[in-house]
Amino acid sequence: MKRIFNLLLTVFIIFSASSTISTASAAENTVNTNEMMATIEVLSKYPRGHHNEEKELARKFITDTFKKYGLTVTTQTFDTEIFDWEKADKGDNNPFNTYSAVNIVGTLSPNTTEKTKDILIIGAHYDGIKDIQAANDNASGVAVMLELARLLHNVPTDTEIRFIAFDVEEDGLIGSRHYVEQLGADSERVIGMLNFDMLAAKKEKTVKIYSADGQESFLSDLLKSKENYKDIQVREYNSGGTSDHASFHPKAIPNLFFSHPAVHGEYHNENDTIEHISSDMLAYAADAGQVIAREIMSDETPSYQAVARPIIDNTVYPLANTIRIPFGSKKEVEEATGIHFSQVPSDDNVAKYQANIQLFDIEQPLTLTATSNWGWFGPLKVDFHNTDVSFEALTAMLDETFVKSEQENRWNNIYGNSYYIEYDEQENIFTMYIDSYEATAEGYSLVDGELVRMESANAANEIHFYKKDGELIKEEVINKPSNTLPVTEHAKQSWEKVKPLLSTEELAEINFITIGSDGIGGNMLINMANYLSDPTEQVYEPTEDLPEGHGYTIFNYLNGVHLYLDHIDLTNPSGNSYSEKDMSTNVTMARAMKAEIFPYELRQNYDADIKWSDFSKLVVALLVQKADWAPDMTQPSLLEDTSSTLYELGILEGDSETMFAPNDTITREEAAFILHKVYQYMNITDAVIDGQPILYNDDSEISAWARDSVYRMQLTQIMNGMENNLFLPHNNYTLEQAIITLLNLYEKK
Repeated sequence: MKRIFNLLLTVFIIFSASSTISTASAAENTVNTNEMMATIEVLSKYPRGHHNEEKELARKFITDTFKKYGLTVTTQTFDTEIFDWEKADKGDNNPFNTYSAVNIVGTLSPNTTEKTKDILIIGAHYDGIKDIQAANDNASGVAVMLELARLLHNVPTDTEIRFIAFDVEEDGLIGSRHYVEQLGADSERVIGMLNFDMLAAKKEKTVKIYSADGQESFLSDLLKSKENYKDIQVREYNSGGTSDHASFHPKAIPNLFFSHPAVHGEYHNENDTIEHISSDMLAYAADAGQVIAREIMSDETPSYQAVARPIIDNTVYPLANTIRIPFGSKKEVEEATGIHFSQVPSDDNVAKYQANIQLFDIEQPLTLTATSNWGWFGPLKVDFHNTDVSFEALTAMLDETFVKSEQENRWNNIYGNSYYIEYDEQENIFTMYIDSYEATAEGYSLVDGELVRMESANAANEIHFYKKDGELIKEEVINKPSNTLPVTEHAKQSWEKVKPLLSTEELAEINFITIGSDGIGGNMLINMANYLSDPTEQVYEPTEDLPEGHGYTIFNYLNGVHLYLDHIDLTNPSGNSYSEKDMSTNVTMARAMKAEIFPYELRQNYDADIKWSDFSKLVVALLVQKADWAPDMTQPSLLEDTSSTLYELGILEGDSETMFAPNDTITREEAAFILHKVYQYMNITDAVIDGQPILYNDDSEISAWARDSVYRMQLTQIMNGMENNLFLPHNNYTLEQAIITLLNLYEKK
């Protein structure tokens, strides 16, 4: 499994794994877990990192297995540059090694009277991390792929099946990307890709099914048509990584990915061993794979070419000037804009989506294009090449509609986006891009509670290193009060609104204030963060080997609390911090950010009902900060499934881990029950917890199992009632209420 980010706390919908386990004498269409476990045992003896000579033995094993099942075996060998962390740590100027990679392909050709031109790819990467067994990541996926070769090699097929063992997945999907790049005309023939990677850790209990963009396709429809799989849910893999199916996605090839989140303590280390492998999960993945493949292979089913490519939506969608376009997943952009994007094949390694839009007062529909790398949309592009709109006319529309930026050919929309034009004057060709809002930030310190403008908006002193005329130059820039820059009016207005809401202690802690904006309704409304640097920390200084004209900057952040204020949200009547209530709420949220108990991805829609999955994230974040529990933060897979973590800690209880569905909302009495559990886990000493509570007017509506917790949380002032002395036990718990109660817990000794 290729990882892209270090940490992302998330919870997934799970489904029951098949309990199908068979013996070595199993029928041809019955999954044989003994075979798969034997494969994992063999591959576990062969470490499969770049430097491991045993990798060649793994290749031979896979090749021999393909041949045993009568597949036509070919190899795809190519050289690639691999980043060498050991070289980098030693300061090597060229921390790359040339590596000869090998993809292994076993082909089952069509053998029925009536044949289609369709190709189905079934893949798994066989490389692993250096010097470890890599049993789950990814001997498990290879075992499932080889089991599918066994199950399907004698099945009549009108479709070409390619079983592919990919190399160098761990270094950025290099093997599968190379394969896709070399497909040529066959790219149009590939109707689907099934990918098996890291799917059988016992601790995970169940296999999950994903796709590159979280969307269903005819592949998932085929699986759901069977009774055992009718309730599956396809999700986008948001656990900080991806796998080889993502290489096929830019070509608009449908894909499914059988996997699960990485397991803390077993991911990319010596603990990834066969003892931790679940045969039930292997069986589930293999059976699901053959269900899909057999339907596609049957000569009773037609070619799937017609349903394998996305249907283009020709609707023309209005794009209003007041819409804030977020830059997140396809789903988030579509929900915010009401625009449906259709995927179209791409010529490179990023997925491409398009929609028809009506923009400004331009009568002619325009094409809006988005590209997506690792599941996230980048800037949106509007092409004017084939329109009657001139560069001058477009700039006039932008001048009239938005605020001109200091940058050339850029305009800002206070609702959260910037519009900029790339213009080739010689060819008179121009393209407009819609990107995130860009406003110049301002830096301030406080003297006697009043703003003092600083030279830089960065809350840091800077050290610049660069090479000029053969000389290594080091420059230190201290961020100090400015003699020339003024305190702006919007800064004064913003500070005067927020200042009364801060305590004397908070005012004393604030060391730096950044005042900027990401437009109305952005995520950066009011934020606080506590910076404490280690004075003994060594600053790396470059050697004379720094290339001429090159340089970099080290930021030494100022100790203390840094406060961020969005001046548009605070001073514009449409802003999300303009009213006293919204401003007060956002200050409370900022306190939770300072306490580091408020994960970034939850910082929106504070009045929305909170789900169990998100509440679990908040609770775990609190425990990381305040409890004696000390997880291994060096593991990138830490707390992938926070609800499971709470079960392990004894905070969530029930007959099974599915008692509380992650996407279900929480009632107030359920929240009180869990908060009481957290209170007990944190071993808080609080004399008032055994006092006499004030009965709520709706006491009779509180469930018996929750009553003790409700009143104990009242006595400790962690969770109070609502208006008119009501607790409203069956009302949904909101994100804002969750943050307030967890902050109350955070402040307990």
